[in-house]
Amino acid sequence: MDKFSIRSGRILNQKGRLYTVTDFPKPVYGEKLSRSGKHDLRTWEPKRSKLSAAIKNGMRNFPFQEDSSVLYLGASSGTTVSHVSDICNEGMIFAVEVSAEPFSKLLDLSRERRNIYPVLSSARNPSSYGIFIERNPEIIYQDISQKDQSGILMSNMDAFPGWNYAILMLKAISIDSSRNPEIILREQTAILKAHKGVSILETINISNFHRGHFCIVMRNSML
Repeated sequence: MDKFSIRSGRILNQKGRLYTVTDFPKPVYGEKLSRSGKHDLRTWEPKRSKLSAAIKNGMRNFPFQEDSSVLYLGASSGTTVSHVSDICNEGMIFAVEVSAEPFSKLLDLSRERRNIYPVLSSARNPSSYGIFIERNPEIIYQDISQKDQSGILMSNMDAFPGWNYAILMLKAISIDSSRNPEIILREQTAILKAHKGVSILETINISNFHRGHFCIVMRNSML
């Protein structure tokens, strides 16, 4: 069983398939469970999770550690959140979701997992949920399909200036479906780079798993 040398020991690669080591061996969205030695594993399918897709496509900068504090914007019903919960098993995941229906599933997930803290709010208004963030987020992760998605991320960077890393799952086709996604990527990375403290570490094209999507990994150069 191979382990990714540059990633958390909570992520495993068996025969080209990704798994997260879990303390909660129960399916969240119908994924397969297995066991290897003393570890319970959950299959992490790249077609179901953009973060898994980024890893499969060569992501080099993976900041999640076992004790990381994560602000997750656009948590939906918790598919990727649950895998981040596996990885950051001693950390805290503050999961922000604005829609009531997926939030109800996220709430159910948080009752089973002690490190998920669901927040029903719009990610456009970090001042409305800042009071609920008990620990400064080291990582800001955003997966929101809106035209102003970069602006939403930057407003959260400003609201939580102690962030170390940020990951944006850029949906280029949500910004303009009539234009070349690569051009939109260049424009959006330029906007992000111009924001105070933002250093772009890498961009990963994940369109083979999620059409018109890119993963942008950033670091806070002010820290």
